[in-house]
Amino acid sequence: MRHRHRSFALLVVLALAAVPCLAASIPAWLDDGITRWNSANPTTQLTFVNVKDSFAWYQMPKSTEHTLPQLRDRVNKVVLGNGYQPLDDEELVTTGRPPVTAGRSASKKCWSRSFVLNIQAQNDTKARGEDPSGQRQRMLTSLVCDDTSTWWAAFRVAD
Repeated sequence: MRHRHRSFALLVVLALAAVPCLAASIPAWLDDGITRWNSANPTTQLTFVNVKDSFAWYQMPKSTEHTLPQLRDRVNKVVLGNGYQPLDDEELVTTGRPPVTAGRSASKKCWSRSFVLNIQAQNDTKARGEDPSGQRQRMLTSLVCDDTSTWWAAFRVAD
């Protein structure tokens, strides 16, 4: 019986090892949009920090010159400027766990917004093997989180 248990455990480990790990990624247009923002706004740059929990995280130091609603508006404008449409009329208040350099990450108050992009309408192409009557869409979720000394912006894209 012990041999059978070990064989099963080995099969589970091998099966899990064969499954590719999917890291979060963001489209090049988003990185380009953030780079353009940083060039036009040298005092309020978004700095890439890490990929965590399927989100690409950026931070911006807090200042009295720029408010959290302004940052949320800027994040939305970067996304909307590239063909995405909001799924809802308003943002949702939620929590997120921005990355930390040391220790455990803690939940922060965040504003979340979901967007959708109709890929076929934008590119006027069909995906291989796709039903011509179907629509390929891509979803993007943004988070803007409030922390003690920094504001966080995060993006997650799902096909």
